[in-house]
Amino acid sequence: MDVPGTLIEAIPLMEDLYYASITCAGLPLEQLAAERIGCGPNGDGAVPGFLPERHQLVFGSVDTPDQAPDDDIVQRVIYRTDLPYRPEHSSIRYPAELNRRPTTIGALGPYVSLLCGHQDYIENCILLSAVQAVASAARLREIRTVAYTYVHRFRHRGTGQGDAHERRTTLEDISDGLSQLEVELSYSVEAGAEIGMLVPALRVESFHQELFAAIGVTERAVTIGNMLNRLGNAIAAELTSVESMEQRAADRRRVRTVVAVTFVTTVSGTLGLLFGFFGINASQVDQNRSMFDNHYTPIYALIATILLCALAIFASMRLQERWEERRDRSRTRTWESTHRLLAREAGAVVLDPTTPPSPLPRARRPENRTRT
Repeated sequence: MDVPGTLIEAIPLMEDLYYASITCAGLPLEQLAAERIGCGPNGDGAVPGFLPERHQLVFGSVDTPDQAPDDDIVQRVIYRTDLPYRPEHSSIRYPAELNRRPTTIGALGPYVSLLCGHQDYIENCILLSAVQAVASAARLREIRTVAYTYVHRFRHRGTGQGDAHERRTTLEDISDGLSQLEVELSYSVEAGAEIGMLVPALRVESFHQELFAAIGVTERAVTIGNMLNRLGNAIAAELTSVESMEQRAADRRRVRTVVAVTFVTTVSGTLGLLFGFFGINASQVDQNRSMFDNHYTPIYALIATILLCALAIFASMRLQERWEERRDRSRTRTWESTHRLLAREAGAVVLDPTTPPSPLPRARRPENRTRT
């Protein structure tokens, strides 16, 4: 938009443009922009408007050094207010490459940038840089919103979930979404902060880096990246807890199976020994005697002895296991071993705890003496 007049006179128009409170031929600015780019209505029939991320570029021509705006005019334009200011309280950035010559000015703020005296191709490249910065800021806000949605799901993961399988499924869905957010953060936000490989111009690269820093995209990307990493660590810890629960459940199922199979094996083995003895064709087996006759007491004693031996073996192995557990608990812990090693190598005076001083003897209360 070409505006006649001075920079100060354009401040009210910049304020109205920033809040999209102007009309052109009776059409609001958002509707006019939607028609120009062919943007149709959404599912609810409403035309999408501008995003909250916006940045204004103000270009001016400077022929002589005397025509260059001073610091006061620069701050009035960038802050979109015709008021004086104190220079020590300002967030305006001045890229070095854009201010090398007396007739070139480059000043950046979080929402407005002022550039004077630069060539047309530099202005076009700066426009592309601002588009990339605003798009990265918008994508960063969307990533932050989705990340908070995942945090909400993670905090309320236990509501209405009866078993570990549902918890694992929920955590896996959140983890998959976090991986996509990290890729989006890397390629849509962090990669956009580098423009030197696409536009080999020092002035454009200097403007691009300072613009990302002025908008705060770089610092916010680091913060949101830390948020995603910590949420990923929390999900990993929760998955470890779920795996422990599943392992304990599997151990209980295995114990139940082993007990049932052992019981069946013991009974069937005992009966197999008994019926195998009575089924052999030997003189010790008398078909005229009952199987409960005292004549067969030795074979019953042998079977009982075998069962008692098995029980004794189990008890001895259990005692040995408990003895090994007590021995492991009585061993010196890792930190204590490391502490002794460091004390031996670096000196026990620094690392060894000091001996607590012995308590002082309690002072005796003086007795009251009567004067005579």
